[in-house]
Amino acid sequence: MSSKLKRDIKILVFEFVTGGGMIQQQLPESLAKEGGVMLKALVEELAMFPSVQITMLLDWRCQQMDLPDGIEVILLSTGQCVYDVLPALIEKTDLVWPIVPEMDDELQKFSILVEAKAKQLLNSSVEAVRICSDKLITAQLLKKHGIAVVETSLFDGFLADLFETYVVKPKDGVGCINCFLISNANEFEQIKNLIKNRSDYIIQPYIEGETISLSCLFKSGKAWLLCCNQQLISISKGQFELDACVVNIASNNMEIYQAIIDRIAKVIPGLWGYVGIDIIHAENKQPLIVEINPRLTTSYAGLYQALGINVAQNVMQMLNGEPQINRTNNQSVTV
Repeated sequence: MSSKLKRDIKILVFEFVTGGGMIQQQLPESLAKEGGVMLKALVEELAMFPSVQITMLLDWRCQQMDLPDGIEVILLSTGQCVYDVLPALIEKTDLVWPIVPEMDDELQKFSILVEAKAKQLLNSSVEAVRICSDKLITAQLLKKHGIAVVETSLFDGFLADLFETYVVKPKDGVGCINCFLISNANEFEQIKNLIKNRSDYIIQPYIEGETISLSCLFKSGKAWLLCCNQQLISISKGQFELDACVVNIASNNMEIYQAIIDRIAKVIPGLWGYVGIDIIHAENKQPLIVEINPRLTTSYAGLYQALGINVAQNVMQMLNGEPQINRTNNQSVTV
């Protein structure tokens, strides 16, 4: 896509947390911060093209966000429902770019809405979203096709090996919300009693190693690795917290990671656009897939500065062909 488009293109950008998806409840500080960072990065990249007309929703509590000029911002107030507003906005646009979490099937529900309106979704297909929104289904599918994953089981009915340390998390969780570290039988029982719907949670062995995320582009069974990122995660009182992400770290494993995402692209051909993949890579062992995020991730916010790549431009190019990735920078950026 050149900076001069043949005609004006109308794009609706919808970030769920800051865009009114949680208008009826208190905004989770961590999710609002991450959502705002991704939203700002995306609209800044799209705003580089004067013929792209951007419309976005914004929770009234987030209206102080610093955004580029020329964006149509629709404020939602308390008492409104975002799904009462979205259908008409989708009707009036050409392209729709969601930054919506997988939790409670929100990304899948939104994707179905856009596809039903026969509008171009700048994201993965509904089927790919359905698979990746459930960490258990994702792990089972990848394992079936010989792709190494962290061993994943349903928490409900799981019989713990008391000599191992485990991680318990929601099947459709985002970030580190409600992720627990269990080190002994007593903690296992405590978490078991704390979680009401245990069938909505998975359990995985805790594995020491580098917590890596891969920033990728996918289209029709093909994949392009943009960079490798380091997730800085801390553990406090048995719960995980993402402190920061170092975008574009130096790695000797880029060919290995590219080979992995090539295989993932074949297994889940509906992956499209930007996708983030979390892995654990222990020293002298093969990397293990933790989860696939079929949407923008926090790392996205640092890509333009780190690589000099306008990822939004590349995604737009993918509507008519393959991305033309041209790195003009190579540095690490912390977001």
